[in-house]
Amino acid sequence: NIGAVSVRGVYDALVGFCADAGLDTDESSALSVGAAHVQRVPLALHHLLEPLRECVERLGMAEADRIQGGSLGALRAVEYETGRAEAYVRDAAREMDCVFSDISETLDSLLVVVPAAMARRAAEDVLVAVSEASGVISAGIATLADSAGFDVSDLAAATELDTPIPDLTGAAFQPLANEDKLDAVSRSVALALLAEQLENHTATVVANVRHRLADMYSHPQSLIAAALNGQNEVSETMDLEAADLDIEVPEISAVAAAQAVVFLLGGAFRAPLERIPASSVWHGAAARSSMGVTVPQFSCAPSEDAVEIGEKMHILLPELGQAVAMHAQCAPDAMPLYTFVLQHMSACDGDEDDSPLLAMLALVLRSVQRAFVRQVCCVEAPLSALGCRQLAADTEYIASVAASFGAMPDPDFAELLTSVLRHNAEASDILESPEHVELTELQ
Repeated sequence: NIGAVSVRGVYDALVGFCADAGLDTDESSALSVGAAHVQRVPLALHHLLEPLRECVERLGMAEADRIQGGSLGALRAVEYETGRAEAYVRDAAREMDCVFSDISETLDSLLVVVPAAMARRAAEDVLVAVSEASGVISAGIATLADSAGFDVSDLAAATELDTPIPDLTGAAFQPLANEDKLDAVSRSVALALLAEQLENHTATVVANVRHRLADMYSHPQSLIAAALNGQNEVSETMDLEAADLDIEVPEISAVAAAQAVVFLLGGAFRAPLERIPASSVWHGAAARSSMGVTVPQFSCAPSEDAVEIGEKMHILLPELGQAVAMHAQCAPDAMPLYTFVLQHMSACDGDEDDSPLLAMLALVLRSVQRAFVRQVCCVEAPLSALGCRQLAADTEYIASVAASFGAMPDPDFAELLTSVLRHNAEASDILESPEHVELTELQ
């Protein structure tokens, strides 16, 4: 049951003992640079270290178990309650700091005591705790999904708003004015903060481990390390075999946390988008007078679904601002929410001159346009002449709203707009041609 810190204390005491006994334990002097001689490990040192050898071999796994039962257990015990997320972020962030303090302290001791041949495995045993901490965030996202009425698998297509969802009555698909939706966004902001903290801690720890491992493999072992390794002599080539120093980095759920934020911000668009294919406007006929004469239609207003999409686009920026403010209140020193999201959402392809806030807005707006195109592709062909004009009106309206925020259009959406405008212009030319007018008069 000896821990890494205790073993480090024994190790340091042995270094002192060896120094007092006149034994050389300094790595820089154990072998002269380029020397060909071999230094024997004293038999007495083998006898002294024999009781520790088995403990050192399983030290990494033992330390991982200790962290999981201690600071990680305390992190798992922090629960989110309804309402704002500040208290949850404060408590969970404090416990996560404790987890990584344990990890760092353990690795500092392990990578001094454990021989180089075992060090990589021991470090990976301890870094399993990072995956466990990431599991806390993953569990939080699963709980959020369950309470907000969506499935975690939907997050994989967070920017694809046309992904079919059977039930759109959950909090995720309501406007932010809805209290349950506000709680859901607040929780997603909290999880994004914790994911960011986890990612920063992990990057620091892994960089330190790689540096320490590289040092271990780049120098001859000391007498004590050689004895712990069961070797009888310190040689120039001992433990300098080729080794993969690139240790495996545990999975971190920062991407899922960013996807949850985007999913919730775009959720309110799903209802009007899903109604598009079944709308009757695409196959409607032009109105006729009581005498059976077709009533000319000089313009076409956007459909109700298009208007609803445009209205939700208009309130998206203040909703995004509200989410960013929540994030800043929870952790004023953290990177802004939009920076975190854009960093983990590869779908962002906005103008480099955009501010990060507008770039995140553009990310969601382009996803709306992309979803609109895909829903239009589900409309049963062919469209009537009135349906074609309606499609042009809807597409132009959505394009103008997105353009008012300076967002570049989605390429597929821009192509759709060009195509329907060209088609309607060509149809108008045919209707106004002398041949068509003469045929209409004869009929």
